[in-house]
Amino acid sequence: MQNIICMLLTVIVPVTLTTLSVVWFVGQGKGFTSKVISVFDLNSESGLIKQGLLWLVVGIPLSLGFAFGVWAWAGYDLNLSADGYRKFIEISILPLAIMSVSLPLAGLVSRFHSTQQAAKQISITMIKNNLDAFSSHRKGMLEYFSGLDLMTYFDKYKFEYKAHPVLHKRFFSGSPEKGWPSRNELSFEAVERKIEQAAIYLLLVLSGNSIHRLDDYLQVSLNIYGAADALNIREIKHDMARGGVYVKWLNNDGGVVTIGLNTLETLAALRFVREYYNNFCDFSGRPRMKLSNDLEDVFLKTEYWLRKGDFIQTIHLQDMVSLVEAGRAEYGEKHPRGG
Repeated sequence: MQNIICMLLTVIVPVTLTTLSVVWFVGQGKGFTSKVISVFDLNSESGLIKQGLLWLVVGIPLSLGFAFGVWAWAGYDLNLSADGYRKFIEISILPLAIMSVSLPLAGLVSRFHSTQQAAKQISITMIKNNLDAFSSHRKGMLEYFSGLDLMTYFDKYKFEYKAHPVLHKRFFSGSPEKGWPSRNELSFEAVERKIEQAAIYLLLVLSGNSIHRLDDYLQVSLNIYGAADALNIREIKHDMARGGVYVKWLNNDGGVVTIGLNTLETLAALRFVREYYNNFCDFSGRPRMKLSNDLEDVFLKTEYWLRKGDFIQTIHLQDMVSLVEAGRAEYGEKHPRGG
């Protein structure tokens, strides 16, 4: 029984003392528990010399070997001769064998640590590459639109191709850490629906076949502004809005600002919104927007609609004046009648 206790103490005492020493000098963290855990965890951000696990695999075999050596060396005197060396080797086989384990274990820990650092470096490189790819895509979008020329419709209405960075967030999905973004198809489809709805209602107004011309015209305005807002076209969503008329609509629960004071101005706004969107599709690798032949007439014909009459101007001269006088509408600050 005594021998068993001695054996246990021979193992437990050096292991405990070595572990506590490593925890005390190398352990990281505020509490004792966190320091103990850190000793057994390889930290790729620190050098090998600061790894507690390295000192454990070196210190424990050495301390164990020395502890077993104490029993083996008991009763012998120091003898620095050839006979003494031979006797030392003879009685120290087990202690020396235990101590020798520290070298391959230290090499193994070193290998694990270098592998972990390599993996960390690869991860950092991948994140950097992803960030560069995401940034390049966004920068490419801005550069693409900056290279497009100013658009002028009917020698009067001018629009610039300016891309706001917010477009990238609205129309592309992903995060910088994941690299090259993908198209957000829902955002593209939403803009297409607004452009198509605007063309449908404008066709009714321009043809003179609209039964509810004011409501149809307001639907045109609502959808053009919606598409222009999504694409962040300042000339339309800000400048043209200031020159329109705010109409209380939908049973006074909401309102809409009219777009364009005449046929040419409204056509110019809708045509630029579509052209801007089509160029955005070109950059995004998405097919351009296609419409039926009837709706394409809204974008291709001009004199044809003017010969039918300027119904939009009539709406402003008649309906809008009546609405303003009735308190159901008000002129914008840049409207010819406003201010």
